[in-house]
Amino acid sequence: MTPLDLGTVILLHKTSLLAGSATLLLVWFRTERPPAVAMIAAALGWLAVGAILAGLGETRLIPTALWRDTSMAIAVGAYTLLWLGMRKLDRPVGALRWFGLLTPLVLAIGITTQVFSHNEMRALAFHVTAVLGSLLGGLGLYAHRRAEPLPSRYPLALALFACAAIYGVQIPLLAFGLATPMTLAQGFALTMMLHFAISALVVSFVRERREELYRRVSLTDGLTGTLNRQGFHAQVPAHLPHGSALAVFDLDLFKAINDRYGHPGGDRVLIAFARVIERCVRPGEIAARVGGEEFVLYVPPEAARHALARVEDIRVSLMETGVNWKGETIFVSTSVGLARCETAGGVSREVLFARADEALYRAKQHGRNRVAQACAVANETLPEARAA
Repeated sequence: MTPLDLGTVILLHKTSLLAGSATLLLVWFRTERPPAVAMIAAALGWLAVGAILAGLGETRLIPTALWRDTSMAIAVGAYTLLWLGMRKLDRPVGALRWFGLLTPLVLAIGITTQVFSHNEMRALAFHVTAVLGSLLGGLGLYAHRRAEPLPSRYPLALALFACAAIYGVQIPLLAFGLATPMTLAQGFALTMMLHFAISALVVSFVRERREELYRRVSLTDGLTGTLNRQGFHAQVPAHLPHGSALAVFDLDLFKAINDRYGHPGGDRVLIAFARVIERCVRPGEIAARVGGEEFVLYVPPEAARHALARVEDIRVSLMETGVNWKGETIFVSTSVGLARCETAGGVSREVLFARADEALYRAKQHGRNRVAQACAVANETLPEARAA
């Protein structure tokens, strides 16, 4: 096996940092310019700059005063930026941005104490910094895994943990004088490959988040923020089990509201109704806007015994909610059709929706602002079933 040459490996290590930074900057320019990507790109770029300065200094191409303390301060700043960038992928950095002051602090310590004048101490400080930055970045990603379980999250966190482990193995070797050019070369070779992986995984992370956002937008009603018809179909099974219930809501005299207050006023009413439904529904129940002023609510079998009480809560809450619009208060009501699946083998979503729609029609016939329940047992031969 050909031994690794430390000089060559360090050169390739710098190249991997620059390539990773350039890749992320390209993604940043071509997308919505997420700040987290810019921070991670800057971190990799700064690490490359620090490594280049150290390399030039070690070969005496630049004065010692120019690179020794500066390169160490850059390394601290870069790994701080890497940690904060990984955190920024998920949530605000907030007060943690004050950790940026570590860079001038380390520079001041180096200049005033000459603590980094020894190669071993400088290498040890760099490896401790790399361990902390990589480890904190990985932990931040892992901690947010349930809130946004993107496929790239775990591999990205794992790559950061691997970087921390590789640098961590070198710390006792450096502390006890056991490190050799071969052990350092092996460590840098492994982290070089991980830099490429981290850059690729950040790109994948951003792409997956964008695709998930587009998917959510395609399933969400743009006005009210509730699910739309496609979103309802995506979350409610096509064949509904025995015991489940479906309710269809239709705002009463909504055309008159639009005629009197204009479509913006009507939109405000729709938004208010959506908020009323959101406040009343319970986990497992799924609501959506499936038409102009028409909403639907699915209640699973385990909660279906509360279906009538739930829709009554929604109806009464809406009736008691005044919608403020240009100095006036709009009072609005809704008629509701409620259907339950009483067939042992279940029924299709369209059939139960058609039954609830028929009950809704009866509620409007009998004076509006009321709930009508479908009485007949659902079957698969109902005519003209209108898809939910």
